[in-house]
Amino acid sequence: MTGIHAPALWVLIVCGMVPVEARAQLRSRLQGPGVSEPTRFAVGLGFIVSDPKEEFDDNVGVGFGAGGGFNYNIDRSGWVSIRFDLSWLRYGHETKRVPFSQTVGGRILVDVSTSNTIIGVGVGPEFAVPYGPVRPYVQAGFSGVLFRTVSSVSGTRSSDEPIATTTNLSDWTRAWVAGAGLRIPLGGRDAPVDLDLGLRYHRGGEARYLREGSIIDNPDGSITINPLVSQTPFMVYSVGVRFRIPWGSPDPCPGWLC
Repeated sequence: MTGIHAPALWVLIVCGMVPVEARAQLRSRLQGPGVSEPTRFAVGLGFIVSDPKEEFDDNVGVGFGAGGGFNYNIDRSGWVSIRFDLSWLRYGHETKRVPFSQTVGGRILVDVSTSNTIIGVGVGPEFAVPYGPVRPYVQAGFSGVLFRTVSSVSGTRSSDEPIATTTNLSDWTRAWVAGAGLRIPLGGRDAPVDLDLGLRYHRGGEARYLREGSIIDNPDGSITINPLVSQTPFMVYSVGVRFRIPWGSPDPCPGWLC
């Protein structure tokens, strides 16, 4: 044991006796204040695709959008957490080029764009394996789902800002959510960033919504809106990243936060 000081030897012995999941916390305490350690909070952001099911599938097509949210670990390691989700999907879009007004006729043209979107806000428990090269998780929860169709008028250049916007129809419903996924650390097992691959099934209730062609322009300038009504189940597939927020203060991290 020549050349090894007694304090260092005790550190090696203690680190070999404690479980793997506790070593990172032990190293942080031995190194003293100012060392960054992960908190109980993690945030995520990703690209999502929706796949409608049952009668909803007959009425609308596949949607594309973005989703994000955050987790709060009930236990420090992250086996059990509360998950909050926010998502935005566009499942339909159409653009028409029309005269600005009957007075100017076709001398000045504008684009009338209509987007059909789904906004979801959800919360529920998540159960995850927080260690290893591949970390599976499952989740369940409850979500509020807003269906919204908005039309806007803008110039004919893609960079032009909307001149006016109107909500043609909006309705909301509830959904039960069940999901699963895999997280893969990027940069080693202790890396704070994970690749997150997931899927979630939304068992949505009955709602009124529009699709492409649901709004008809009449010759007199008025419009006719033909809403669809059905149950709204759909799958969501996601690819994104997840980042566990570190504690960077030189002060000790409170137990409820780290």
